[in-house]
Amino acid sequence: MDEPPDLKRRSFLLGKFAAAPQPDEPSFAVIGQACFALRGIACMSCRDACPTGAVRFELAVGGARPRIMTDTCTGCGDCTQSCPADAIRLSASEAAS
Repeated sequence: MDEPPDLKRRSFLLGKFAAAPQPDEPSFAVIGQACFALRGIACMSCRDACPTGAVRFELAVGGARPRIMTDTCTGCGDCTQSCPADAIRLSASEAAS
């Protein structure tokens, strides 16, 4: 199997030195209604920015729809920074996604 990406090295190379989420309160990305892809505009910036591949797009009528795979989302926030619509936020609980 492939090894998981070295997230610390990626963060260092991108100039990000944020602390990792606390294990007792994990964060997950949540996509809001302002998302361009949900409005039928072709955009996959969040998928391209995600170092773990937690953002997946599923085919639907009107175009692809984003979905966060909470089991692989680390809460790093790379997707929130790359979203041109500011439609992604981090939530402290999996129930909010």
